[in-house]
Amino acid sequence: MYYFGVILFKSLAFVLAILPRPIFLFLGAGLGFVLRKLNFRSHIIDGNLDIAFPEMSAEEKVQLKEKNYRHYGILFLEILRSFYRFDIFLDKYCDLEGEENVRAALASGKGSFVMTAHLGNWEALTALGARELGVPVNMVTKQLKPAWLHRLVETERSLLRIKMAFEPRTMPTIMRALKKGELVGFVMDQFAGAPVGARVPFFGKPVGSHVALATLALRMNVPVVPAIAIRKPDGRYKVRFEPQIPLVDSGDKGMDIIQNTANYVAHTERWIRDYPEQWLWIHRRWKGDLSPLAPNSVGEMLK
Repeated sequence: MYYFGVILFKSLAFVLAILPRPIFLFLGAGLGFVLRKLNFRSHIIDGNLDIAFPEMSAEEKVQLKEKNYRHYGILFLEILRSFYRFDIFLDKYCDLEGEENVRAALASGKGSFVMTAHLGNWEALTALGARELGVPVNMVTKQLKPAWLHRLVETERSLLRIKMAFEPRTMPTIMRALKKGELVGFVMDQFAGAPVGARVPFFGKPVGSHVALATLALRMNVPVVPAIAIRKPDGRYKVRFEPQIPLVDSGDKGMDIIQNTANYVAHTERWIRDYPEQWLWIHRRWKGDLSPLAPNSVGEMLK
């Protein structure tokens, strides 16, 4: 099955790679239109928009939803296109900003964490970062299913100097990467329950968020650089590395983990508010206990 997948994915990617960009974007928008007509996870998008933007009118939500589906269609084709000479795509359609921010973080010799979100095209972010910086990127992720797909994705990413850190070897991979002065990427916009999550505010609702990044940043005193890849109106991508997020280290380990996690999640919220049409609203981000936090609390660990 693996070799059949290689032939299929690379053949489709080749066809997509030779298409002029306007036609590519048109086809992606068409795919998004089909997804919208099929109501693909429509009820999840509606529920998430109601939570995140209660002040938004019904008409505004419909318009945002349409743009969001268009984004999914284009993103799907771009991810599929990445299986053939993705370096050509990076050269043609991606512009790098803020390279000095991540180089300053790497200057410490401890490696660096890169915090991102499922916003825009995260595959373009990791691939361009690894290539332009000349430093491998280790993405903390889950093992994909089926196994042949995981093998295919892992192989293709390795050609772009992207490594995958997943269970049961997540921590050894992270520690080895930092020791070599490499980059380790975390996404901070997914739900996480007990015992690895903390309830911190996200669009005004305390929701379970992963504490691994804050825990490791504190333990190892490694800088955290936020980064995103946003599609511009002309179809090109702005890949932006931003200044380091200051690490809160008061000496109270438990509270510091919660505070830093809250800061990271707040940063992703600002991104999403700036580019709401390019976020993964189909993800069930708000789950579990959404009741208010105690007065003056920045969050609480899930147990």
